[in-house]
Amino acid sequence: MPDLTPGVPSALSPLVRRIVARNPGPFTGPGTNTYLVGIDEVAVIDPGPDDKGHVDAIVGASMKERVRWVLLTHTHPDHWPAAKRLVKSTGAELLMFTKREKGVDLVPDRVIKEGDTIEGSEFGLEVLHTPGHAPNHVCFLLEEERMLFTGDTVLDGMYSVVNPSRGGDMAVYMKTLERLKKLRLRGIAPGHGDVIEEPKVRLDDYIAHRRQREQQVLRLLKKRDGAKVVELVGDIYGNDGLPPELVEAAGWQVHAHLIKLKADGKVTGTTAKAAWRVA
Repeated sequence: MPDLTPGVPSALSPLVRRIVARNPGPFTGPGTNTYLVGIDEVAVIDPGPDDKGHVDAIVGASMKERVRWVLLTHTHPDHWPAAKRLVKSTGAELLMFTKREKGVDLVPDRVIKEGDTIEGSEFGLEVLHTPGHAPNHVCFLLEEERMLFTGDTVLDGMYSVVNPSRGGDMAVYMKTLERLKKLRLRGIAPGHGDVIEEPKVRLDDYIAHRRQREQQVLRLLKKRDGAKVVELVGDIYGNDGLPPELVEAAGWQVHAHLIKLKADGKVTGTTAKAAWRVA
């Protein structure tokens, strides 16, 4: 089994290596995955947190003159901050989906969009715009191996967070999952956790989980005749069903589902602190 030890380069295939950042936690699992794609010319996907040791491991595993591109799946803070240090060290070209992002101290050398391809000497990476977790989220499809680098859209060992206060959109996210399900994939390389070797099974599970949670929220609202997000979280998970550090995130998920249900005309409500009711 490939190594998930932080800082240790691990070969996943002839074209892909992974280095796990030293930022384990409830939202990052073992840590953020940084992927090195290619041998003679290397694309680094998601350089992770600004940790000199992590950047040194990336450069050491690829040789700095071979790093041609630094790619970001999105700009949440566990994925991008090392980009500046890595670009300075290697002279690589920085590629992002958006030109400027609030709170992100980066200016890309090239803005990428849906359908673009990063062409290396041994590989091609196709850009897929995959919003839902974040508006600017993209995945990268390694054409030679049918491997999809999913950032935080699909994870191993946990479900992705959809936070409306950070641009997360459950309705859009569900459409993204359905789109990915239609792709012919051999594997998924997630932003956190190990490689997913049965992509269709995992995507089916993700979609079923979200649909079941949506129906659960709707049933609870009918039963309560109105409830706030915090009350729904208690009903779903129980008083002792979640570690304290995950309670707030559970509220984000419930709120995201409520917003989608409202757009579908099934519930009424306004903010996370307001009472929601069946329409």
